[in-house]
Amino acid sequence: MNWAFVALGICAALLGVERAVRQRGEPVMLTQRCIIISLFAIGVGAVAYGTTGLTAPFDNIGRVIWHCAAAILVGALEILIVTLRSEQVSTRTVRHILARSGTVLALLLIAWPLGTAYEPTIGVDRLSDHTFSTAVTLIVFPAHVIWALTQVVFLSIFRIPRDIMRRPISTIALLLIAVGCTGFIWINAMTALYMNTGRITESGGPLALSPLCLAVSVAGAVMLAVGERLYDEISARYQLRQLTPLWQRMIELSDQDLHLSVQNFPAPSRLQRAYVEIADAICTLRIVVDGPYDPESVTSALRRGDVTEDPTRPTLSRALPPRQTRREDLQLIMVLANTYRRTARERGRLPALRA
Repeated sequence: MNWAFVALGICAALLGVERAVRQRGEPVMLTQRCIIISLFAIGVGAVAYGTTGLTAPFDNIGRVIWHCAAAILVGALEILIVTLRSEQVSTRTVRHILARSGTVLALLLIAWPLGTAYEPTIGVDRLSDHTFSTAVTLIVFPAHVIWALTQVVFLSIFRIPRDIMRRPISTIALLLIAVGCTGFIWINAMTALYMNTGRITESGGPLALSPLCLAVSVAGAVMLAVGERLYDEISARYQLRQLTPLWQRMIELSDQDLHLSVQNFPAPSRLQRAYVEIADAICTLRIVVDGPYDPESVTSALRRGDVTEDPTRPTLSRALPPRQTRREDLQLIMVLANTYRRTARERGRLPALRA
């Protein structure tokens, strides 16, 4: 039994279950469905491939399962590639892909009782020696796999230069998947060549790289599935650590009920709420500052609690440098937060983080 394939298959299946459960009850886009189907297909196919030695006495059930799982996987990948290439995917295109993948799947199932169930994988010396079952498994199936995986590689060539700066995590994930697919294209091409020309003994070399290619592909799929979400969570937690002291002080000094309980919110939602509440406080708080309003003087006044209701004093929003865009507002808030943390830490009065 090949434990590497079994382990990778279990990881892919668990990830598919997690994604399916998390999106239960929500409208699922075609792209998300393809990702879930791909993860399950990788899981089932990898486990079946890794246990072919154990299932060979039972009508080669493991062999036919991993072939069928691979046919489903390449169909899902083709549809996924189409959705990534274009925002609007026609029903006709999806049906053509499903028909092609379904035809290969049907041929594999038909070939099973006709020969795959009991024939060892020995290949043929020349094309005229093929039976129906060997032609399906040694010619049709590899051709279908190579065709679909080539589409993934072509998409990567098109998308990676365009998206690397805009969506780096998803682009790197797509690159990993493309690298794994390139490896599988080479493996399938070389194996098909050896199996159809009586050189089966030479196929061990390419097949030995299968676990590595699968690991790279699964790593890319995992990054594509959870990478951006994990990055958003970590990034939001880091920014919350920067904002929380200023956020709490603004709430303490404000005479308005600005704060919403966010204890059960995910980190990105808490971060968004922190920016909103700090921005609201900046628009309402009036502080007493002797001299120019700059981050140092403003944070010092906030730390001392020098707030006033004197209408002749400008609000922080009016006193601070003018901003033209939301991006500039967020940058100003972060500057104030960093200055508040620094000055409070220097005085040993940094409050506990309770965001």
